[in-house]
Amino acid sequence: MTIPRETWTELQRAETLLFHAAAVRHPRAFRALFDGFEVEGAARNLLIRAGSGFPANALRPEDYLGRYPFSSVGAIRAVFEELVESGAAEVAGDAFALTERGVRLVGTWMNRVAAMVTDLDLGDVTSSDVDQLLAFDRQIVASLQTSDRTHGSPILSSRLQGVRPDYAVPSLWHHWQRVWTILAASEDEEEHVRRHRGVDPMVWFVRRQLWFIHRRPWRARARTLEGLVARAAGYAPVEDAERIIAAALARLMERGEALESSDGLRLTAIGLAVCDEDELEVDRNLLARWPAWNEREIERLRGIVGRLNRRLLEFIRPERGGTDE
Repeated sequence: MTIPRETWTELQRAETLLFHAAAVRHPRAFRALFDGFEVEGAARNLLIRAGSGFPANALRPEDYLGRYPFSSVGAIRAVFEELVESGAAEVAGDAFALTERGVRLVGTWMNRVAAMVTDLDLGDVTSSDVDQLLAFDRQIVASLQTSDRTHGSPILSSRLQGVRPDYAVPSLWHHWQRVWTILAASEDEEEHVRRHRGVDPMVWFVRRQLWFIHRRPWRARARTLEGLVARAAGYAPVEDAERIIAAALARLMERGEALESSDGLRLTAIGLAVCDEDELEVDRNLLARWPAWNEREIERLRGIVGRLNRRLLEFIRPERGGTDE
């Protein structure tokens, strides 16, 4: 049976809401996520993303650029060198490697998020539901690993070699990490479609961030030029970011695909239609690599994530109950 696109949408939404709900429920713990790291800004962003998304003993700027092609090798290398100065990484031939301290910092970040998520009261979402959700996650990742794609899935392959949690004892927070792995496979499909369409990397990034406003509001983080600059920097260093992102926006506006309204930047009907088509192809390619579940299994998964998302939204809405402050 063909996997409905909405199943993936809601599964990914659960990951985003899980982190958001944990941050709302435990604001002090959220603010303390990086206490004691002694690594700040772009270097800290790179430590977390490279450490959890690439082989810890062979972090090459060129490989990082492959996942975030709107950056540059020079900018990435400069930030890796900052990590070397901080003691979180070291030079390893033509690559960089996380030191024992660097690996420990990535693990500390994961464990702190885990503690916040584990403390959430899930209401009518039972431990059996959680176990079943994690089983579905494992099946998806296993299917992605064995699926044959002409592009070779380099982003997924790198993600599977990064610092990962110990999954021996199933816990809800593992869903957050498993979905990150599924998203790595989705990014492989993004790159495949982007290159096939001949879209500039930064134009693709900017357009997609604006598309979230319309189609995936829980993932929308940027509605202004300043927001887009900050969002891009959260993924990879960008030299002269404001100029480059402004130029990408200008290209979208010249083509009639984006505009600036009283609510901030948005896609036009033309831009939304173009992006919808590309995003549909990305999701279609990704879902073709999922397990061959029957209708009953799909409905079971959708029922679990539906109840989980409704519960998580209760923490996030303004009328939510008390927190630890």
